[in-house]
Amino acid sequence: MTRHTSSALAGLLLAAGLLLAAGLCGQADGHRLYAVNGGNDQTTYLVDRFGQTLHAWTHQTTVGLGVRLHTDGTLYRSYRTAGQPISGGMGGAVQRFDIDSNVLWDFHYDTNGNRSHHDIEVMPNGNVLLIAWEDVSAADAIAAGRDPSTLGAGVFRPDHVVEVMPTGPTTGTIVWEWHAFDHMIQDLDPTKANFGVVADHPELIDINFPATNMSSNDFSHVNSVEYVEEFDWIILSAHRPDEIWVVDHSTTTVEAAGHSGGNWGKGGDLLYRWGNPQAYDNGTAADQVLFGQHAARWVPAGYPGAGNITIFNNNAAGIGSNSEVVEITPPLDASNNFVLDPSGRYGPSVPTSVLSGAFAAQTQSGSVRLPNGNTLIASAGQAMLFEYDAAGQLVWQHVTGGSIFQAHYVERNLWSDAPTVSVSAGGTVEFEMFGGTDVRLTPYLLLGSAAGTSPGIVLDGVQLDLEVDGWFLAMLSSPNVFPFQNTTGSLDALGRGSMSIVFPGGILPPALVGLELDHALLVLDGALTVIRATNPVGMTFVD
Repeated sequence: MTRHTSSALAGLLLAAGLLLAAGLCGQADGHRLYAVNGGNDQTTYLVDRFGQTLHAWTHQTTVGLGVRLHTDGTLYRSYRTAGQPISGGMGGAVQRFDIDSNVLWDFHYDTNGNRSHHDIEVMPNGNVLLIAWEDVSAADAIAAGRDPSTLGAGVFRPDHVVEVMPTGPTTGTIVWEWHAFDHMIQDLDPTKANFGVVADHPELIDINFPATNMSSNDFSHVNSVEYVEEFDWIILSAHRPDEIWVVDHSTTTVEAAGHSGGNWGKGGDLLYRWGNPQAYDNGTAADQVLFGQHAARWVPAGYPGAGNITIFNNNAAGIGSNSEVVEITPPLDASNNFVLDPSGRYGPSVPTSVLSGAFAAQTQSGSVRLPNGNTLIASAGQAMLFEYDAAGQLVWQHVTGGSIFQAHYVERNLWSDAPTVSVSAGGTVEFEMFGGTDVRLTPYLLLGSAAGTSPGIVLDGVQLDLEVDGWFLAMLSSPNVFPFQNTTGSLDALGRGSMSIVFPGGILPPALVGLELDHALLVLDGALTVIRATNPVGMTFVD
C-alpha cells in the first residue's frame, strides 16, 4: 500500500468554503464511487462528500460501464474486450481488484454468441450478475414470431442474465441464468410460436415491440441490473421498450426458462413491469412515463422510501433536453405479490415523486437513494455528480472530468490488503483508512479482536464492532510497539492513514490455522473522545 502524506489543508478549507458559500451543504455522509468512460482515463475514483479524491484504482483496460464495490471492500469492474461493439455499453468481461489495484479475478463472457454489457451486480455471496446479449439466428427469431421486416442483417440479439460464481483467477461457473427469449409472445402470425393476445399476458415480452429495425438487432438493450436480497428479485431496466422489469431469482435455471416455479410460482416470466404499458398492448402514448431510462434501483430497508424503486428517466416526457429521477412504489399485496390495477396495467398510475433540476443527460447516467433521503445523480453528458435533498434542493455537485455511467454510495472507511496470512511464512497486513475531510488531522487508534464483531461494544456513544479479548487489549495497551506499526497517530488532511501488523514467519503456532482476526479503527477528537468507528476488516490464518 502507498503511505499518504498530508496535502495542503488550506486548499481543502478553501474548497469547503466555496461549497458553503454556494449553499451546497447537507450532503449525506459517506463516499461516492464512479469510473470515467472512454478517453485515456482508466481509473475508478472514491471521493468524499466534499469531492476530494480519497483513493483511485488504476486499470489497464477501458471500462465497460459497470462498477461496484463489494461488502468485503474489493472492486468489481466490467471492461471492454477486443472486437467492435454490438451497441453502446459493450463489455465482455469483468474483473475484481483489491485496494492496491491488483487483479484478483478476470472473467470473460464474450464467446459463443454471448457478450456481457452495461451494468454488473455483486451479490451478497460474492457471485456476479451479468447482463448479456445472445445471438439468435434470424430464422429462429422469425420462427418465434419476430416480424421479418423488422430484422436487420445478421442475428437477433435479446438479453439474458447470468449469475457467475468465481472459481479461479480467470474462471467462473454459471450457476443461474434467465433468458428473455424464453418469455416471448406475439400476435402477428398464428402459424409461428408464441402466438397469443399480448394484452392478456403482461407477464410476457412482445417480440415485436418496439416495431423498429436496428442494424445491430439489439432487441431490448437492458442497461441496469439490481439484486433485491429481501425478496430474491432481479430488477432490470429495458431501454428500448422504455420499461423496468422484475424477475424471480428464487427459481432454478430450469424454472427460469419456463412459466412456473420459484417463490412466486411464475418461473421466469415477468413479475412486474412499469414505464410504458404500450409494451404489453395495454395503453397509449399518453400512458408512457419512461423514455430511454437507466438505473432502476431498489431503495433498501432503513432508507427513506424503503421498498420503492428509483429510475433515471433520461428524456422526461419524451423531451430530449430534460431528465428526471422518478420514484415509484410498486403495487404489492400483503403477500408481496405484484398486482394489476382494474385496467389490467401495473401501477402506480403516477410516480410517488419526480425530481428534476440542473441535471440533463440523454444517454447513460443514473441515480441512487442515500441513507439520509438524499438522491445521488450521475449525469453522463455533463460529466458531473449531483446530490439533491428530499425537498429537491441541490446540496452538492462534483465535476468528474469525463462521462460517467453511474455512481454508487460507499460507507466503508477501512480496507486491508491481506485477507489471509500464512502461519508458516508469516506476513504483514497493511490497513488503509479513507475517512474523508470530515476527520482530517484527527487522532486514530487501530484495534482488533479474535472473538468476533458481535455484539461489539459502545465507546463514548459510538458502536465499535469488535469484542474485547486478549488481542484487543494487546493492541490497546501497546500501540506502535512491534508487531503493531503506526496503529496510532493522526490522519492526514484528507482523513487518510496507513497502518500495519507484522506476523513473523516461523514462530506462529500451527494451532492458529483457521483463526479469524477482525480489526477496526477508532477516530478520536482532541480530547481523545471517540467520534467514529470504522467497519471491521477480517483476516484469517492459513497453512
